[in-house]
Amino acid sequence: MFLSSVRSAHDVSVDCENSDVHLLVRIVSAEPVVGAAYLLGNIYVITEESPIVLVYTGHSAYNLIQPISVEGMIAVDIATSYFHVCVYVLDNGNGRVSRIDRKHDVTTFIDGLEPGNLLSMSVNSEGRVTIVQKNSRIVTYDKGGNVLGDRIVPVEDILHAVEDGKQGFIVCDGKRIVKMTNDKKEVCRQDEVGCRYVDVNRDGDLIACDSSRHQIVKLNPATLQVIATLLTLDRDGVESPRHVRYVMENGLMLVSWMHFLDVYSFRRSATQGYLASPDQDIRNQRIREASELESEITQSSAFLQLMKASEIDYCVTQFQPPLHEVHCTSSVGKDLGLCISLKILGRIYRVNV
Repeated sequence: MFLSSVRSAHDVSVDCENSDVHLLVRIVSAEPVVGAAYLLGNIYVITEESPIVLVYTGHSAYNLIQPISVEGMIAVDIATSYFHVCVYVLDNGNGRVSRIDRKHDVTTFIDGLEPGNLLSMSVNSEGRVTIVQKNSRIVTYDKGGNVLGDRIVPVEDILHAVEDGKQGFIVCDGKRIVKMTNDKKEVCRQDEVGCRYVDVNRDGDLIACDSSRHQIVKLNPATLQVIATLLTLDRDGVESPRHVRYVMENGLMLVSWMHFLDVYSFRRSATQGYLASPDQDIRNQRIREASELESEITQSSAFLQLMKASEIDYCVTQFQPPLHEVHCTSSVGKDLGLCISLKILGRIYRVNV
């Protein structure tokens, strides 16, 4: 099930205003969101253990416009190739990197990888691909998909890596972030940032997921020192971020965490422009999606088993209030999501998506 709900910045309660980045929309997914990428006005989203890439409009009202299904795919990372003007998906199920072009046709860019062994991927501005595999192995490929280098770095259990120019790599393992040369010598490290994923912005600064502290931070690429704290749990509601993507075309920032994808802009004016989500668009989409969710729930095997166990004849019209009128409670970073209460024999069964 790839149902999602969309919330504007006005729907999210925060303790104080964020003056660095501005939330445009929060997309709620039925499955944990693994990552997202942006290309030519669309947002491409992958979710956990799913063979589907979800394509949303990259502007108001952020509608789901197309699911792209790939047989056997387990997507573990997604990135934009500005060199080839396409989206790459790291497929841990089929052992390859798939390429999605502007017409949403899917082809294989890199093949012959070991299924179940792939962790993450990054793509630089020149089209080179860096893939992190288990046991701290990093393999780099040129713009044509040919192997450039294959090395095991002396940092245990790394989760992600990006090229540092042509001189080395920035690697992170969820506990720290380390800068090293191509011959695996450490240049510097930052032990105060529990980084699990990192991207590079237009100025060359690093945007990092500090999952242990529930933050998104900006780092100096030369020293790895924190320049700015962009998102926090208390202020912005971001909990254990796992993936961040900076969009070169328009300066958007896509942050994946738990069941949510947040779309941010570094320009305050974007909250009032075509990127913002009007309240009426949000309400209409919730009504449509609540109806779809009702159908999904009532036809699911789990629900039917529950009905059989309770020996109750189920009728949707008996529920009060109707599903499309159920209030969606939200609390920063924890219970934000679509919560549907089904009252059966005085008991409340909650389905969180």
